[in-house]
Amino acid sequence: MRELELLAAHGRPARSRWRLPNFLWLIARIGTAGYPPRIRRRLAVTNVISSMVSLMTVPYILLYAVYDLQALKIAVLVFSPQIILFAITPYFHRFGSMVGAVYLCMVWLVFGIGYCLFFGRESGLHFYFLPGAAASMLIFGSERLLLSGFVTFLALCGFLTTEVVFVHPAPFIHVDQFFLEILFYLTVPFAFLLIFTTVFFAFKEAAQAEMALEEEYRYSERLLENILPQAVARRLKQGNAAIIADHIDDATILFADIVNFTPRSAGWQPQEVVSFLSHVFGRFDELAARLGLEKIKTIGDAYMAAGGLPEPRPDHRVVVAEMALGILDLCREISRETGQEVTVRIGLDAGPVVAGVIGTSKLLYDVWGDTVNTAARMESHGVGGHIQVPNCLKEALEDRFTFERRGDIAVKGKGIMQLWFLTGKRT
Repeated sequence: MRELELLAAHGRPARSRWRLPNFLWLIARIGTAGYPPRIRRRLAVTNVISSMVSLMTVPYILLYAVYDLQALKIAVLVFSPQIILFAITPYFHRFGSMVGAVYLCMVWLVFGIGYCLFFGRESGLHFYFLPGAAASMLIFGSERLLLSGFVTFLALCGFLTTEVVFVHPAPFIHVDQFFLEILFYLTVPFAFLLIFTTVFFAFKEAAQAEMALEEEYRYSERLLENILPQAVARRLKQGNAAIIADHIDDATILFADIVNFTPRSAGWQPQEVVSFLSHVFGRFDELAARLGLEKIKTIGDAYMAAGGLPEPRPDHRVVVAEMALGILDLCREISRETGQEVTVRIGLDAGPVVAGVIGTSKLLYDVWGDTVNTAARMESHGVGGHIQVPNCLKEALEDRFTFERRGDIAVKGKGIMQLWFLTGKRT
């Protein structure tokens, strides 16, 4: 039951306490469907950069039109298309994971050179080469370091060319010094904003990826500790042993089997069978956890638990006997709650066992030995609604519990054995 709860909980994605605006996430996800998460994060950064540059173009076009449309008409005509050209960058993701990034860099370099050619270095427009160089690593990824370095080199060349060659505005652009100052004080904050937003979004994406990995790790830890005893799970995680196999000098084994369940459930739907067993064995699991015992496994409608392993405890016989009595009480409760009679046969035995982990892909902690076989025979040769134990276990528990003699019974593989029914606690 706990494994099912973990699987259900795992289906819910982890949420951060702080989020970026929803519209930005919607823009970032355009055209990224079908790519693996690592590629999607890079494409998302590309989308954010292209959308921001597209939006930042609008104030420039408005400035040209308001300040002097007649003198700056050519700038309006040349640079207005970049609003669309940057905005359609996500469209190119459908052609490959690198196409959109390459397209963005080409458009950015062409228009960057064009701006500097038109307005010169005093406009400060060449500062846009700086966020572009920083963003190249984010949009190409660390695995394409040469391509990112090449784009950064082109940005450096563009910046230096503006500083050395494009010192003054182009001859066909008639603007005064005040207009160039306006451009400078508009460009510098925008360039800083572009750097900040791009890096912030990239780190936010990386932080969410780390959170997902941490949640996946915690889920794996919880699931492993629910499949295996905690002490065994710790040994596996620490790599202390290639094979987990322990000889336990003294442990108590419990088997419980639902009487006549197979013929009764023959006409049930599969969902009804699983739901019924999950309900019953889930209650057994709660009892075992409360008493500090280990559930070993379920086999069909049979339940196996143990005390005194993997870590020894001196009272394992007493606690397992208490669990056996508790199972009978639980079955009576479940019968009243569901209206279906639930009767179990229970068998116990105590002694040395071997315990260990089987498999490498689907791990199973299991227990072997003559004690396990005897406990299984106590259950299979038992009577519904009773707890059957051999004489040695009765002698160890008779000062704490009451017993009823069943008699000498021929037990398969064991011969004639003196058997007893555990009936309750002594008061």
